[in-house]
Amino acid sequence: MPRRAHARACALTATSVVAGLVVAAVPAVAATAADDAPATPKNVILLISDGAGYNQFDAASLYESGTSAHQVSVDPATGGVAHAPATPGQVYETWPVQVAQSHYSASGRAEYVTEKAWGDFGWVASGATDSAAAGTALGTGVKTNNGMLGITPGGDELLTVGQQAQAVGKKVGLVTSVPFNHATPAGFIAHNADRNDYQGLATEMIDSGVDVLMGGGHPLYTDAHQPREANWTWISQHDYERVSTGATPYSFVDDTADFEALAAGTAVPDKVFGLAQVAETLQYNRPGLANDEVLPHTDPANDVADLDTLALGALNVLDKGDEGFFLMVEGGAVDWAGHANQTTRLIEEQMAFNESVEAVEAWVEKNSSWDETLVIVTADHETGYLAGAGAGPEVGWTPMTGTAGQLPDLTWHSGGHTNALVPVFAKGAGAEVLDARADQWDLVRGAYLDNTAIGETLFDFLGHGERSSADAVALEATVAGQQADGALSLSVAHSGERVAFAGSGADLDATLPLVTVADTRNEVRAQGRGWTLAGSASEFVAGNRTLEAKNLAWTPRIVRSESGAAAGGRATLEAPATLAAADRTSRLGSTVVGADLDLSIPAEAAGGRYGSEITLTLFAQD
Repeated sequence: MPRRAHARACALTATSVVAGLVVAAVPAVAATAADDAPATPKNVILLISDGAGYNQFDAASLYESGTSAHQVSVDPATGGVAHAPATPGQVYETWPVQVAQSHYSASGRAEYVTEKAWGDFGWVASGATDSAAAGTALGTGVKTNNGMLGITPGGDELLTVGQQAQAVGKKVGLVTSVPFNHATPAGFIAHNADRNDYQGLATEMIDSGVDVLMGGGHPLYTDAHQPREANWTWISQHDYERVSTGATPYSFVDDTADFEALAAGTAVPDKVFGLAQVAETLQYNRPGLANDEVLPHTDPANDVADLDTLALGALNVLDKGDEGFFLMVEGGAVDWAGHANQTTRLIEEQMAFNESVEAVEAWVEKNSSWDETLVIVTADHETGYLAGAGAGPEVGWTPMTGTAGQLPDLTWHSGGHTNALVPVFAKGAGAEVLDARADQWDLVRGAYLDNTAIGETLFDFLGHGERSSADAVALEATVAGQQADGALSLSVAHSGERVAFAGSGADLDATLPLVTVADTRNEVRAQGRGWTLAGSASEFVAGNRTLEAKNLAWTPRIVRSESGAAAGGRATLEAPATLAAADRTSRLGSTVVGADLDLSIPAEAAGGRYGSEITLTLFAQD
């Protein structure tokens, strides 16, 4: 007859292994000690390529040098992601801060969800923001509905970055390659429930007190830089006459030579209203727009100042005095090319934007320093759903490729805006704050922040104005709003106590002590990963007698979970088996897990007091 096994004892050993985590910086903006505080920039320059996603940025680099820095292949069916080799082609692609940005509006889809964005090719193509809502978020730190500028969805007026800069004594400049009162520049100073009220926006912007306004929208010229009958679409006759005749504090500039003189730093006035001699865009709308398969710059250019010339002129105006300034420079027609799926003009406009960034960088190094000036390069949204050849719902996302001097191999998938993330590059005083505020994680682009975080950061850097009266006491408090990095950890109830099996015969039973998994990681630390808690057992040993671990099985159960973690299935423990698991969306908080243990005794087992261990392993899991 079989020998009867004695009562067995099982020792439980718990270990915690968390792999592949990146430690994000504690937000410098929340520091209270002077030594830990971020540098506060005297000057802030924000450059926005309107409508440029990662692929629009790369399209210009592929044409210029045959290189790219942000290309990926993503299969929505399998979730497989492959990053193409990255070669920085632009100055900002070597800057120390490089994160991504979400930009949804309060209306439309009103969210960005990384699994949906990369799991369904069509998801980002609907419910996107427009430039008014995106410009408002960047310019106020607050979401609003599409079509609205500088006001909440309920109609309340918002404080803009431009207004706050003025309140603290800084100069303000707004420069664009499209009409000066288009949505993006307007979002930093104006308030209007209708972004298309161009004459109303023009009046408010002219009367806002900003120091520099530059762009297109000239009533007396066509987009071919030819004289025409007056057209008052973008500016009323009254406003045009008062800015062009000296009835406002602005010096009026519309001739190319005068823009160039400003950029050269000769005869720089205190305030400038610059209206390039084009109806709408510096170059995009010039003749030849239908030529979308020719090489960039095939069609003769308008004889007007380029965006980099406007930017340099604005910098020279704003740099008069010691108060510091805020300058926004927009490459606005990148968006227009995206709407039209016009590859040639897209590349031209992005190259012009890149040249403006290069000019700004050179100006900082010659006339200022990175210790006092912060430069941010980003976009307000993506337009045109640009992707590589062959991309689509069945295939997923493919990388763009190309050879220097030739149009890249690419495809367009929309005539509108999308919810795809856009890049953010930053360098200079306080740039690390943007890095710290990128506290969310995308499966493909990595750490990202929301566009409202850029607006909030600009306000934090600007600070506060003078006291309202001599009797007032000025106060200022720095509030730590950033979630701590957090950790992924486990603990075992009654740790160190042995678990004794009960029963007799061929089947013995026990209960695993409750195991608690605590996940407090923020999005960046988690990097889009959930967690898996697994366990395996060593063989049971009694002196020289053994029982194989395959005789031990568990049936896991979730006792409670704050976010909905799932129990593993019944499994034997000779190899690692899942006790519980959570994905990116169900990982947070505390999860308590238990399990029923059963040990099957082979008929040939020798009697004895056997001991074993279950080793628990907790690890980050995609």
